[in-house]
Parts: sequence; structure tokens; C-alpha cells
Amino acid sequence: MLLSFLAFVLVLVRSNAAPTPTRRNTTTASERLGLTWLGGNTTLPKVLVLFTGGTISGGSIYGALDDTQYGQLSLTGEEIISRNPYLLNHTQLAVSNWTTKNNGSTGTNDALAMDMARFAHDALCSPDSDITGAVYTHGTNSLEETAFLLDSLVNCGKPIVAVGSMRPWTHLSFDGDANFFDGVMLAASPEARDRGVMVAFNARIIPGYWVTKLYSTNPDAFGATATGDLGVFINSLPVFYNSPSQPLGKYYFDLGLVSSHASFPALPKVDILYAAREFDGKLVSAAQANGAKGVVIAGTGNGGIPSGQEEIAEALESGLQVVVGTRSPFGPSSPSRKPLYAKAGFVHVIQARIMLQLAIASGMGMNQTIEVFEGRIRKAIGQVWTPGS
Repeated sequence: MLLSFLAFVLVLVRSNAAPTPTRRNTTTASERLGLTWLGGNTTLPKVLVLFTGGTISGGSIYGALDDTQYGQLSLTGEEIISRNPYLLNHTQLAVSNWTTKNNGSTGTNDALAMDMARFAHDALCSPDSDITGAVYTHGTNSLEETAFLLDSLVNCGKPIVAVGSMRPWTHLSFDGDANFFDGVMLAASPEARDRGVMVAFNARIIPGYWVTKLYSTNPDAFGATATGDLGVFINSLPVFYNSPSQPLGKYYFDLGLVSSHASFPALPKVDILYAAREFDGKLVSAAQANGAKGVVIAGTGNGGIPSGQEEIAEALESGLQVVVGTRSPFGPSSPSRKPLYAKAGFVHVIQARIMLQLAIASGMGMNQTIEVFEGRIRKAIGQVWTPGS
């Protein structure tokens, strides 16, 4: 009896006692992801470096004048940082490697780019994120593709900046050091928020949504296919022309939805075909037979296809998705009144390929894809279309 009474008293005391404090999880994204920050000043902004190599890390054994046959020598991300002693006066930097020292980013593929997009989203957009922004190094041949992919999937307001170079680090006029420094300063700037992915190249700030490579060898290699630059670097600090904004009609894809389709572990296969006189529609059928789930055609003029319409219609009937852009570097591919396939609008064909991959990976059918590409332009020009009309 006494033991029962004492047990009752103990329960009563426990029930009236102050609740045990819940232990808070103080882990940050940096700790959770195993990032090691360079720089001793912990009050400085943290900028994540997503390292995929590229010309910016490549060197040549053929001397200081070679800027075409390089690649025999290479730098790590940490070595690129160590070349500029001013970087760590302004930021803390952590390197996340996505290609090895001897495997430059010209070999990157869709699976690698998607994994990097997931990592960047986790690092920047998770509730425990302590990271201000990110910079990714990249080979210039496909830098714009990764820019558009990240811009379509990572949208929490934090800046992501693409950097690279046109000359190897062994060249007498290496542009990579300046581009990298500018990119880091841009990613660390509070003014860079809510502008989407940007490219820091040749002292210019170029929107990642519109960027494309316009020159094959010169240092001023990149430009925008629509709108213009966002700003410029003066004394290696970003100066913007306008307040933050995003492209009208830009479609934000859900990373979780894209990743949930087991049939596409990376991204579905989408090919680009170039139209000219006597365009052979069998090329569309051949792409589909080779496993393509979609095809982007660089059409003539305002998104025209000179021939091959019958083969395209047959491919559409059997499930292929088709987007037609323009092979011209500037200007739109305008909607048709009664579309069978999507027209790319102002989105360049290289970016249209990424956009179509994401649409298919999101489970969209052809009519939904048409709306994604054309919806905003159709509304603007008063040419609204509904399926079946």
C-alpha cells in the first residue's frame, strides 16, 4: 500500500513539473553537407563553389600563346581560389567537386547536372541553409545549358553565378581569375538576390535564362538572346542597371516532381535538329527510333519547317513531343493558330531542349507543353488557344 502511494506521488510530481526542454537541432546546411569553409573571418558571407572544371581550370603544355590546344594541365577548385589572395578578404568559400581534376566539364552530362541542381537546391534553399549564394565553374561549351537548368529548378531567391574562361590559366592573358573573382563578389552581394541565375563573364552580368555562347574563342564570348545585360563590374564589384526582376512567362519546374519520375533517372532524351531547305522529316522519326522522347527543331525564320510535316505528325501521334524554335540568334518563334506542337517563343533552341526535357520529366503531355512554352505570348498577342478548339 505504501509503495503504491509513493508511486502515485511520484507520478503527480512528474506531471506538474516543468516540461523537459526539447533539444533543438542546431545543424546547419554546411555541417550537414560536410562543407569546409576557407577563410578565417566567420562574419563574411559564405559562397559555395560548385566545381566542374572547364577551361578555367585547364592549362597548356604548348606555351603562353596557346588558347586552342590546352587541357594537359589542370587546377583544382582550391588552387583557383589560392591564385587570388583577395577572395578570402571578402567571403568564405567552400568547394564542392562535381568533376575530377582530370575530367573537365566538357564531359558533363544531364545526370551530373541534375544531381548538382539537387545539391544546390538543398544547400541554398533548405530551412537550415547558412549559405549566401553559389558560384559554379563550367566549360563554356555547355555553360548556358547548366545555367538554364539551374534557373528553372532552384528558385529561392539566392544567387547562383556561372563562371568560366575562354583562355587557359597558362595563357599570357588568362581571363579566368577575373571572371571567378567577379562571380564570387556577385554571389555574395545582397543586390544579387531574386535575379535568377547569372553569368559573370568579361566584366558583364548576363541573365542565365537568356544567355548563349555567341563567339567560339574570344573572351567576350557570351550574350543574351533576348533583353540585355543585367549589369557590369566596376572595380570587380557588381553594378546593376535595374531592380531585381524575372523574365515574364518563365516557368518554374518543381524539382521534386521532375525527380519523382522513375522512368527518367536523369532527364529524358531530347534531340535538336537543324532545319534548312529540303528538311528531311525522317530525321524526326529516326530520333524517336533512337530513344528520343522529344525533339527540338531549329526552324527557319519565325519557326518555320520547310518540309517533313507528315513525318512530324506521325511522330506526334506515336507520343513524341516536338518544339520548334528559330535558328536565328535573335527573335521569336511565334505560335500557330492551331498548334500541333509547341513553338519556342523567345527561348533559344539550346534552352528549349532543357525546357522540353523538364516538361516531359514533369509528366506533361504535348498540350501542356504547348501551354508552358506559348501561354504568355498567346495572351499578350490575343491569340488564346484551348486544346480541341
